[in-house]
Amino acid sequence: MKFSSETYKAVRLLFMAYPQGQKGEETLKVYAAMLDDIPVALLNKTIKKCICEQKFLPSVAEIRQAAMSLMATVDPSRKVKTWQEAQKEIQQGIARTWFHGCLGEIPFDDPDFGLPCEPMWSTPEIKAAVDSYGFDNLQNVLEVDMPTVWAQLRRLYDQACQRKDEAAVNSYVLGEDAERMQRLVGSIGLLKEAEP
Repeated sequence: MKFSSETYKAVRLLFMAYPQGQKGEETLKVYAAMLDDIPVALLNKTIKKCICEQKFLPSVAEIRQAAMSLMATVDPSRKVKTWQEAQKEIQQGIARTWFHGCLGEIPFDDPDFGLPCEPMWSTPEIKAAVDSYGFDNLQNVLEVDMPTVWAQLRRLYDQACQRKDEAAVNSYVLGEDAERMQRLVGSIGLLKEAEP
């Protein structure tokens, strides 16, 4: 396992903060290897965050999640919107396009000016949820049915966020081997097709 001495020191500090969770040297090395791609300055802040928030020794996944949270604080474009934020944006999108049409998006002298159109969504996850439900369907829902529609949209939004997280982890795990793994999976598929 490869890791830098700085990463090892940071992980060692984490382990020292949780004496009840003391693991062996091999566990410490696994943590260091799995966290080595996080810049040391960010890793040190992440470990400080974990020590302040976690009662027990966090897993590698929890540490990585804490690092993502810190990055989202510094760079809001990395932040995943809560369902409440997404719902508010969808409500505003419906109201904006239904009552005002494409104001600001279509020139005033265009024949389509003022007609309803699809809004621009701030995140791919919101867009995926709305697209899955259908924006036209969303605009034509009766008020009495909105609680059910919001529950369905929330499920679609949560699924889109889970797919994003899974894709990020898969991309990290596969790294430079993604192309080689794709060929390997293709060859396995060929073997299955050849079986009687």
